[in-house]
Amino acid sequence: MINYLFFVGIAAALFIAFRMLRLISYRVQRVQRFYPVVVVVELSLWIGFLFWVVTYFLESKSYYNELMLVLVIAVVVLLVWFYVKDIVAGFIFKIKHNPRTGQILYSQEGQGIIKKLSTSQLFIEGEGRNIVRIPYSRLLGKGMTLETADTHSASEAVLFLETTPGIDFTELERKLKLYLLQSPWCVPGKPIRIDFQSEPKHGIEVTVYLLDKSYAEVAKEKVKTLLDRTS
Repeated sequence: MINYLFFVGIAAALFIAFRMLRLISYRVQRVQRFYPVVVVVELSLWIGFLFWVVTYFLESKSYYNELMLVLVIAVVVLLVWFYVKDIVAGFIFKIKHNPRTGQILYSQEGQGIIKKLSTSQLFIEGEGRNIVRIPYSRLLGKGMTLETADTHSASEAVLFLETTPGIDFTELERKLKLYLLQSPWCVPGKPIRIDFQSEPKHGIEVTVYLLDKSYAEVAKEKVKTLLDRTS
């Protein structure tokens, strides 16, 4: 009974530890780039744990060697399928949607500009220029939209936001332009104009070109958040 509890405790510890690592990787940008390593380590430990349990409890059995052979084959098949399914899904996805770099992806898995199309996953650039990897298998059968950014039909938006007196306008202008250029809804290559006003109210007037006029409220809210952090 103690042996069973020992292995159950190890399994629970592994599950909780990697669950916490996943939550951290979702929330901390610096840790996100190590997420593939975390997945590989987790998978390796679970496979090792499985073989350890089988060896501990069944090594003395006459069918132990045959069982281990079956487990090895099953693990290999699952690992191959784990990778191949994304390649197959990618083949189907490319035939069905004909995606291209520079297009904008809207999906439940994330949204942003497609930067790269590999054999098993695509890479999108989201807000703040964060690169997100999405396996093709997670996109098939789910609601998604692909749009081509048309810089000629970009929508000009003029945003006015109040500011407090005494703010460093030069530094604020630099931060705003950098932030807007890195956003997925701002048209690259189009000018961004920022004018500072003192009458009748202290504020800034931001003229920016958006992929669609529906992004105006989102842009204003994001700029306001940046202003609140700066002031």
